[in-house]
Amino acid sequence: MIDTYLLEQLAAVHECGTLSAAAEKLHLTQPSLTRSMQKLETLFGVKLFDRSKNRIVLNENGVLAAECAKHILAEENEMIQRVRTLDRSSRMITVGAISPGPMFELSPLISSVYPSKTITTEIRTEDELIQGLTDGTYQMIILNREFKSPAVHCIPCGTEQLYFSLPPEHRLSQKPECSFSEMNGENFVVAQNIGYWDNIIREQMPDSKFFLQDNIDALTEIVQASTMPAFVTDITLRVFSRRTNRVYIPISGEAAIEHFYCVCRADEALKLERLLQTLQRRIQ
Repeated sequence: MIDTYLLEQLAAVHECGTLSAAAEKLHLTQPSLTRSMQKLETLFGVKLFDRSKNRIVLNENGVLAAECAKHILAEENEMIQRVRTLDRSSRMITVGAISPGPMFELSPLISSVYPSKTITTEIRTEDELIQGLTDGTYQMIILNREFKSPAVHCIPCGTEQLYFSLPPEHRLSQKPECSFSEMNGENFVVAQNIGYWDNIIREQMPDSKFFLQDNIDALTEIVQASTMPAFVTDITLRVFSRRTNRVYIPISGEAAIEHFYCVCRADEALKLERLLQTLQRRIQ
């Protein structure tokens, strides 16, 4: 049996080209690395290096051994990740979403279906979410489009309407609805991690400036004390209390409404069957 550390060192020698460079990368002394390579040659029973007075390089045997070592290390890493993923899935449900709004209502729902599991959520881009679903980082993702693939199970899970949050004295505060173009050019205070909505507001209001706040408590205090416009959605209005010094105006146009879809891998759908059935009943 060859110890993993010897395979890692052999792979580093192959990658770096010289023992001195590999030793530096591995934070080892060159004599220590040399002894490891000699031990490997003893274990293989063949020479892995061509040696000259001032040079030692992998020979044909050594190159093959190093390539095999890289393959074994990759397989070992995959094994570890798969076991960790299985263990994590038994104890928690990890959900990635394109924006935070849906999770305000879905997280309590998931917890009610699986009370013994921990729910973790992340806001990521669509590409990151799909990759995370593929590699097992997420058991479920929330996209703002239907994802059609035989490899996944996809169901609609709600909509979200964007609103302007305005002080009562604002020039547009009495309107029943307001467009992006009517507010273009004004300055807004905005939560930093609003996912896909960040793209929408920047595209729709290119002349506006957005002052980002990464702390929700700080954002709430600023909105409460400021006359600057901000954003809310119908979901956040349902989940959180309304501010008495604010008027909430729905934003007109299709760009201000997002339709969300819950997506899981087809081979994971049976494990999440109770949750999927609950979501389907919820939107009927």
